[in-house]
Amino acid sequence: MKTICAVFRNPRPVGRLRLIVLLMALALVGINQAPRAVAARSAAQSAVVTPFTPAPMLTGTLVAVNNGPGDQTNPHVNCDRVSYTNDDFAGTSMIHYFDFSTGTDNAIPGNGLDRLSDLSGSSIAFTEITSLVDQIVVFDTTTHARSVVPGSGCSNLSLGGNLVAFEDRSYTNPDQSEIDIYDLSTSTVTRLTNDALFDKNPAVSFTGNAIVWEKCQTAGAGCDIYTAVQTSPGVFTIHGLTGTASEDRHPDTNGEVVVYTSNRAGETDIYYQPVGGGTETQIAIPGEQRDVRISGNLIVFESQTAYGYDVFVYDISTGNLYQVTNTPGVDETLSDISVCNGIGRIVYAVAGGWGDFDTYAFTFQLPSSVPGQINDLIALVRSFHLPYGIENSLLTKLQDAIAALGASDTATACDSLRAFTNQCSAQSGKALTVEQASQLIDAASRISTGLACQ
Repeated sequence: MKTICAVFRNPRPVGRLRLIVLLMALALVGINQAPRAVAARSAAQSAVVTPFTPAPMLTGTLVAVNNGPGDQTNPHVNCDRVSYTNDDFAGTSMIHYFDFSTGTDNAIPGNGLDRLSDLSGSSIAFTEITSLVDQIVVFDTTTHARSVVPGSGCSNLSLGGNLVAFEDRSYTNPDQSEIDIYDLSTSTVTRLTNDALFDKNPAVSFTGNAIVWEKCQTAGAGCDIYTAVQTSPGVFTIHGLTGTASEDRHPDTNGEVVVYTSNRAGETDIYYQPVGGGTETQIAIPGEQRDVRISGNLIVFESQTAYGYDVFVYDISTGNLYQVTNTPGVDETLSDISVCNGIGRIVYAVAGGWGDFDTYAFTFQLPSSVPGQINDLIALVRSFHLPYGIENSLLTKLQDAIAALGASDTATACDSLRAFTNQCSAQSGKALTVEQASQLIDAASRISTGLACQ
């Protein structure tokens, strides 16, 4: 039997939610063959961006997801739903989710010892503590069906697309952990890592095409950032993105870009680079930054000011920095972001008036440079001097996308970009050279990612 140590994800203990350590005995089952790995490497190039400060305030609407008695913390957001942990301070901890489309708050059935959720589509995954094992449960909010991920000693999960990534702590050494994934569509478990190091804090992209995590020394320090990119169903290629003497931590990904924190510049700043490796960019902002997350082209984090920590958003596509909260003496924490069809939503936990924590959500229209990006794509199409019929068909789709954005109809804009991409694929090697088609498809893909097209 293996010794199991379940440690839950919460980088800073808040309220009465503390890191819980349980020792149990049960073997992990259903592990598939580990995926192929690529040797770790450091980023070959680096860049520094210094956003204009003071940052303008981002305009939007703030609502309390739950500011009732007890702790409401560890919020996560996916489009119009927010999941969070609700601790009543009387020994019961449950997962709730708030649905913005209906304005309702719902409790997920559990055993009263449920913590640390994540969500994707209609699925919400969380850790449930039982008298024998710690287990990861997946709840379908449409069918109300529960399923348990095979194995035990599983904790610190992240959910994206059909994949649940988690830490496997089923080892006698409490400083060893591996990253495993569970595919909801096939009910199979795949091990991503297999070494004696401390692999932890996984995060899955919105679509499930990429997973990122920290690989640390056994004492939990000396951490670097790793990614696993899914090249075909169940097959992943692993990249090491960082390899410096600094502490690189808390990664997240939108499937194309990986964001993380690092203290290599003498203070903790935000960094990002392509998911497969490439130029690493540092966002140089005064003070310490923490809790970095990404959706579309927007990075959310908390930044230290003269009066505490506030929530900020950085737009990769424009280089603009925005301030979301301005609450002297009150520190927002554990922020998360979701961008869906042109609407952004940020959630975070904040200390309430009774010594507990509450969860809030800030909703805003996406500050977008997309029309300018589409105009650049139009210019690229014209530069190829294609046959009139092909060129006109491609340009019409892009112009339709711009018109839809002008009418705040992001869904139609996404449909037009998708049709543009499909036509480019169909014409690759025909009216378009393979290289031309690749350029156009890549540009349209970046625009669609910025809009968080579904």
